[in-house]
Amino acid sequence: PQPRTLFHSGDALSNRIARIMGREETMASTGFVPARICWITYVLAAASVALCFSAPPCEDPWRVGLLAICVATCVVYVFSFAYSNTSIYDPAWCLLPIFVAVGWMLTAKSSPSPRGWYALGLFVAWFLRYSLWWPWDGWTVGLRTEDWRYIDLAEKIGGVGRLYWLLSLTSLHLTPSLLVFFGLGPLQRLWTSGASGAPPLGALDAVAAAVSMAAMLANGAADTQLWRFRQRAAHPGAAQHLETEHCAKTCRQGLWAYSRHPNYCCEATFWLGIAICALAGDTEGAVPMRWAWGGSVVMFMFFRVSASLMDARSLKHRKGFAKVMQEVPALLPVPMALDRLLDKILVPGYR
Repeated sequence: PQPRTLFHSGDALSNRIARIMGREETMASTGFVPARICWITYVLAAASVALCFSAPPCEDPWRVGLLAICVATCVVYVFSFAYSNTSIYDPAWCLLPIFVAVGWMLTAKSSPSPRGWYALGLFVAWFLRYSLWWPWDGWTVGLRTEDWRYIDLAEKIGGVGRLYWLLSLTSLHLTPSLLVFFGLGPLQRLWTSGASGAPPLGALDAVAAAVSMAAMLANGAADTQLWRFRQRAAHPGAAQHLETEHCAKTCRQGLWAYSRHPNYCCEATFWLGIAICALAGDTEGAVPMRWAWGGSVVMFMFFRVSASLMDARSLKHRKGFAKVMQEVPALLPVPMALDRLLDKILVPGYR
């Protein structure tokens, strides 16, 4: 089949990517972003966070952190717009929380507490897991493709124009940054208070670290299982381009036998561990419960909606996927009757 007019027509590789409908795709507006520009983007993003913390506009560190992550996101957006490639934002999901956490630690009243160090370590491990399992081309060879979700948005609104770039700023840049900030926010007092008066490590800390680490390890296992399945299912010559190849089969092996999106489930569970860490360090109850747990709950809601977007796409491109949706829950092992009800609400055209 010929590629749609939304995609390149002159580049053979781009045409191939457009036809096979892989995870990474390209459209007519997709620009090439050299690796040096990707590095410059995140160096400047880190510098903007440092500037916000070194010259804070207010005394509330939580608000300073919120401002910092928004400013850094806008820095990334400038490069996304300038190079016409929204995927420049992709590693920001993991990197910007680390920048803000370090800002809180460096402006604390005293040196970091052991809890502060292990909390930061969880976020660094989270970033490293992504870097090892799904290396980002932006760091090495540059970007030539974009995430399929960005292209799907462009198709729905009629192409890449002013509306697309407005939605790119609000929905594809700021919204995910705010999501991770509200998941990170409950730890603010833990980092800004430092070791002074910090409660000693206890059983809840062990639970928090175990939940987040287990989520990362399970996420890695799910990604590995999916990768191996796609290698076996791919047609000859496709194994080297699994990120851009569409797989017509559905993985139901390993963790994928219990969840349609175990990677999303694990991602949300990581934030549950972060919420428990915040609870362990807040023995005085200074952080309201709605804030302490709100970020984690919103993450589960966000990934449930994201799973539905993936399901809607799979229904179009994978034969028999409707049967999978009848038998395997989207995220958590909830009763299938409840899961099907959510599918009918969230997945367009599903019955």
